[in-house]
Amino acid sequence: MARKSTAQETSPESSAQPKQRPAASVRDGNLRIALWRNETDDGRPWFNCELSRTFQNENGYQETNRVPASDLLRVAFLAQQAYGEYLELRAQEKADQAANPHEPS
Repeated sequence: MARKSTAQETSPESSAQPKQRPAASVRDGNLRIALWRNETDDGRPWFNCELSRTFQNENGYQETNRVPASDLLRVAFLAQQAYGEYLELRAQEKADQAANPHEPS
């Protein structure tokens, strides 16, 4: 089953400098889709997504955006889960904007 994450964490190098984290992510084993929040010049939010697959080779753990064709159903499942997360993030942005109409998102 896919897991989701929205937690903020700090970088191990410096606890004073927060590590940039995705707005949300879903994972199924070694596959992950991360949703990244961005803002336009006038402060309006928009989101990008990033698919990654973790694997291990002689150099240790690596990440790639290439996925074997045999994993396409898993990717489709994760994409559906990520779209649900996106809808929730967008709804939260709209609710925040309605609560604070004079502040940029």
